[in-house]
Amino acid sequence: MMERRNFIRNSALMGGAASMGLGSAMAQAKKTPKQTQDGFKLKYAPHFGMFKHSAGDNLLDQLNYMADQGFTALEDNGMMGRDISMQNKIAEAMTRLNMQMGVFVVDKGGNMENTLAAGKKEHIDIFLDGCRRAVEVAKRVNAKWMTVVPGGYERNLPLGIQDANVIEALRRGAEILEPHGLIMVLEPLSDSPDLYLRTSEQTYMICKAVDSPSCKILYDIYHMQKTRAILLRILN
Repeated sequence: MMERRNFIRNSALMGGAASMGLGSAMAQAKKTPKQTQDGFKLKYAPHFGMFKHSAGDNLLDQLNYMADQGFTALEDNGMMGRDISMQNKIAEAMTRLNMQMGVFVVDKGGNMENTLAAGKKEHIDIFLDGCRRAVEVAKRVNAKWMTVVPGGYERNLPLGIQDANVIEALRRGAEILEPHGLIMVLEPLSDSPDLYLRTSEQTYMICKAVDSPSCKILYDIYHMQKTRAILLRILN
């Protein structure tokens, strides 16, 4: 049988060890990824606005904050809409912070607008103009990838015709990007049932048909699992 004084002494030692362990765990939890030895192992790319409550509204301050937290990449869907001076400042800051530019969106007027599935010349011209301007933006901010959303369904056309229209438009866009080593990444989205590009296998088919190193898929796991969840609800 354990004597009372030994029980109290052992309990005190165990309590002290537990407190030390808890203190160590809390201290470790307070460390930011930048303070750990390895930091992030993947190029997670936050976008502007995610940390404005911590870093303020200034984009460069937000970029500095991202780097301080251990991020080594940036996503900026609206990069093409920023003035050239700001694009240059962002590029200079990323170089100084050793950060890489991730994707920005090719400006074609919005996800649902100027649908390539319609095969209309005016829609394709807007897309190709966006590709040409994207080349200049990519050079400015040291980018390699840019997101393309083909637009909405063209309900009065058979799906096969829509596929052919999208493939032809993307081939012409790829011809603009290829000489510069740039890559458009097609993003299937679950935001709306009216969007033409919605599944990974559909996007794979489009990329195979375009047959260009400048046309690949952007596999957004969030959107893909969201689509799957919606289908399961419908089927059940």
